[in-house]
Amino acid sequence: MIRNILVAAIALAALGTGPQAQAQSGASDANWQFRCPAAGTVVEPSNGAALRFRGEDTSQPGSCMMSGNQPRFMGYWRVSEGFYRAAGPRLAGAFANGVNLATARPLEFSYFGTGLTGDSIVLQERWTAEAGGSVTTPAGTFNTVRVDRYFVVQGSAFQFTESVWFDRATNVPVRALVDHRNFIQAPSLVNWVANEITRPQTASR
Repeated sequence: MIRNILVAAIALAALGTGPQAQAQSGASDANWQFRCPAAGTVVEPSNGAALRFRGEDTSQPGSCMMSGNQPRFMGYWRVSEGFYRAAGPRLAGAFANGVNLATARPLEFSYFGTGLTGDSIVLQERWTAEAGGSVTTPAGTFNTVRVDRYFVVQGSAFQFTESVWFDRATNVPVRALVDHRNFIQAPSLVNWVANEITRPQTASR
């Protein structure tokens, strides 16, 4: 619905933890560090669009290379979206350096874009991460981390919250749920669960 995003971003707060919060971290279960799923891993979501992982994309911080040489942030979100141009490195640093899920603060940022009428608009986002608990899908039961992305067009009713659950052991996304508060939903925002996950039998090189 929103196209031709022009980035003029200012990050307002950092998700993740500083030295003090890290020192206070308790059980290791409170800490999570994102790494791309092993090359050759395939997730078959219930919406029919398979996610095929090819390993880390070193040219785009925090992104994984997918089939068709398509980079996706954390193996899920398209790096062509405005949020990535606005705060991709900040988000990537927060998740790749490790997140204390018990004390993590939201990362909030805003950036400019253009609406359907060509007018300049301000987009605001807030990203958070927390323990997602046990999630059961047709592909199995997973101990997860949930990443929430809250998006709003300033001064309008266009907003949504997109939640993605990642398996802690492999960082494979296993569930997505969208709370879209608009009468028209962006086509890239869909609900799904993992129907099947295929992992490589040998370590990737």
